[in-house]
Amino acid sequence: MNPKKLNKSALLEACEKVANQTLWQTPHPQDISDIIDFEQRNMLAQKYFEKALQHVEFITGQERDPNLITRAVVYLAYSHAIPPMKDDLSWFNDMLEALIELACPNVLHFKETSQFLYDIEKGINETRKNIKTA
Repeated sequence: MNPKKLNKSALLEACEKVANQTLWQTPHPQDISDIIDFEQRNMLAQKYFEKALQHVEFITGQERDPNLITRAVVYLAYSHAIPPMKDDLSWFNDMLEALIELACPNVLHFKETSQFLYDIEKGINETRKNIKTA
């Protein structure tokens, strides 16, 4: 078996996308706290990156591709990273953990808990039908 290596530069780029989204500001700032500089964005992206790296050992221990972390971070960047989050890391960590759990299960499910997985499958199928190709 040839285990995959984490592409750290791709993960950092994904974390930068999240930071860009959470730190996005209107073109006309209302006050000084609305101004985000390059250094602030990079520091936040680095914090997201460090949080994301904490999942590598678990995923590789499950013999899964560690680059699924990057894919999950990109998903967060385009679906859940919004300006009200700003530099709060808790939403990122919690959502990333939930996505990783769905992609790389670590819990034994029972009939009652597994019912939600059918809802997720339905949502995934609907999303795949409507994927933008541009």
